[in-house]
Amino acid sequence: MAKAGAKSRRPGTPGRAVEATEATIDLDDPRLQTEAAQALADAARELFVRNGFSATSVSDITERVGMSVGSLYYHYGSKTNVYLAIWLKYQRSQEARSRETVLAVRAAGVTNGLRLFLAGTRAYLLGAWEHRDVVRMAADGDTPPGFGLRMRRINQDWFRQNSALLRENFNLSEDDDALGVRAMVAIVTDAMGGICREVAACATREEAEELVARGIDVFARLANAPAKTLY
Repeated sequence: MAKAGAKSRRPGTPGRAVEATEATIDLDDPRLQTEAAQALADAARELFVRNGFSATSVSDITERVGMSVGSLYYHYGSKTNVYLAIWLKYQRSQEARSRETVLAVRAAGVTNGLRLFLAGTRAYLLGAWEHRDVVRMAADGDTPPGFGLRMRRINQDWFRQNSALLRENFNLSEDDDALGVRAMVAIVTDAMGGICREVAACATREEAEELVARGIDVFARLANAPAKTLY
């Protein structure tokens, strides 16, 4: 659960405390499953998108839903943890969306790792449109201290998952030094954040779908494969 007021010191900067964002929120904690917790998160989400993280206060959030400041601290422990809960819930839904898509494509008889990789990537990018407000929430960089580290960890997990799918395509073992696969996955992983932001900025779903299709086409060309045969 949220650890209110948790602090950590940045290595090499004695005396400079920053709010810890690692392992401070558990989305499965019962306190986060209540209607009150959801109402606080919904209010915070709207305010973070509109005003940014720094300009939104705890009282702004609680006043919006007619609750006390203490209620937010009881459920989340801090404003940072509300932000993290919103983002991690989005990320969890994105991972589930990609995973379910890959499983469905597998069940249809597809075994090619590249096709599975692009199918999961496409699902992830379309999810950015479905949750475009959350993507925009983090796009301007007005995020809690340490949020960048959290994002890098998420990207590393994405890198590992995609590397495994592409190894299937090239029949590689875990010990093979497949530089082409590593390069492609690194490029796609680094590009995902930018493409998600562009998808979230689209005016219509049709525009977002076309942008995603163009992105998948670029990724397919990196692998020297026609996109239309891959998803």
